[in-house]
Amino acid sequence: MPSLTFDRTLAVNAVVLTATLAVVSLFIFKFYKSTSKKNLIDLNLYKYNTSDHPIMGKVFAMFLYLIEYILFIPFLIMLWFAGLSIVLFLIAKGGQGAEYVLLIAAALIGAIRILAYIRTEIAADLAKLFPFVALSLIVLAPGEYTLDVFSSNLKTMPSLLNHIFSFVLVITFIEIVMRVFYTFYEFWKSEEGGVGKEENVLGILTGAKDGS
Repeated sequence: MPSLTFDRTLAVNAVVLTATLAVVSLFIFKFYKSTSKKNLIDLNLYKYNTSDHPIMGKVFAMFLYLIEYILFIPFLIMLWFAGLSIVLFLIAKGGQGAEYVLLIAAALIGAIRILAYIRTEIAADLAKLFPFVALSLIVLAPGEYTLDVFSSNLKTMPSLLNHIFSFVLVITFIEIVMRVFYTFYEFWKSEEGGVGKEENVLGILTGAKDGS
């Protein structure tokens, strides 16, 4: 009968892997909760219905809200873009350059933000899918993904600043267009005065309810 011994190396590896999984999973949770959220800054136009000039009050509130949103959203997009790029760099193989990884990260964030205004459940699923796939690939096939490729991609980042700026600008443009349309929809909805607050941005045309 084999003797039972305590394997210190195996125990340390188990602790490190457990902590890594917990930290990465927490990051993924925060990432998808943030990126799939439709209203990053709340706008309550209904409170202006009681003012002396409700329409002018709403128009002024919309203007200030859009200015605040336009100033705020680029910083948040840069955080999303940086976090997702790092996750994708971890699973990138040698043949996949940093430019391609950045393109995928930008396309994913752009798609998630569009879906956040249309159907938040799909946006949340997409925001969870790729990071959790990345995590499972790293855990189940560690030999396929090396720190050398990861560090090589990170080293090329300074030379790709123009690409990063372009990607962030495109995502910001998509976000602002969707937000302007949605803000005017909120104005129209508040003027109608009886439409539920959970309707999505397509509610004007379809009357469909957002299931979030």
